[in-house]
Amino acid sequence: GQEKKVIWIYGAPFSGKTTFANAFPDPLMLNTDGNVKVVSGIDAPVIPIKDEVTVEGRLTKRKLAYEVFTEAVDELEKKQNTFKTIVVDLLEDVYEGCRVFICDRQGWKHESDDSFRAWDMVRSEFLNTLKRLLNLDYENIVLISHEDRTRDLTRKGGDKISSIKPNLQDKVANKVAGMVDLVARIVADDNERVLSFKASEVIFGGGRLTVHNKEIPLDYAAFCEVYEEANQKATKKPAEAPGAEPQVNTPPT
Repeated sequence: GQEKKVIWIYGAPFSGKTTFANAFPDPLMLNTDGNVKVVSGIDAPVIPIKDEVTVEGRLTKRKLAYEVFTEAVDELEKKQNTFKTIVVDLLEDVYEGCRVFICDRQGWKHESDDSFRAWDMVRSEFLNTLKRLLNLDYENIVLISHEDRTRDLTRKGGDKISSIKPNLQDKVANKVAGMVDLVARIVADDNERVLSFKASEVIFGGGRLTVHNKEIPLDYAAFCEVYEEANQKATKKPAEAPGAEPQVNTPPT
């Protein structure tokens, strides 16, 4: 059968993440930020992941975005559809929605009301639902995040460089990276857009499969090739695949 691909891509806004995801076969977009309408050429059906407000008589009911998301996962589990690819765009908004949902459920104004327990609850609720999503029986699951470059790291020499990572709390980001096959970053340079698998002390990467230091055109067919290659390496017997030392690229300062 078809090997299921689970990937997490991140990049700057408008770098082509949504367009790339739309190139996968028969996609359904679970979209949080409404920007799918803005991106031209997106023909995939979209489920907006946002608060739904309904008014019945004098009663205003609000269904939180996170509940809309979990109900979408419930529906998708039934497999009564012809989608082959499920896209979550943007993952960090779902996490934020989960935070709001847990605070609302616990009657907290903010997590700091019961901070240690709160973070824990939000994290485990989010990761449980994400696990359900990633276990769905579809050919491709694509998670999308914006990149965050606001954090400075101080290198041993004392110089500061900003780290490049998905816009998600570190603890959560590391967990998500462990749940997917590949983490890739979209780098948009003038008109050229590449999918980069370069990870280093400052560039976040990960996944179950290893792709060493590759940059490929931002193209679905090119991605499938790299995925296939990485997957074949991973399924070989350890004896045949000598462990290559990952190369660390320290960006020039």
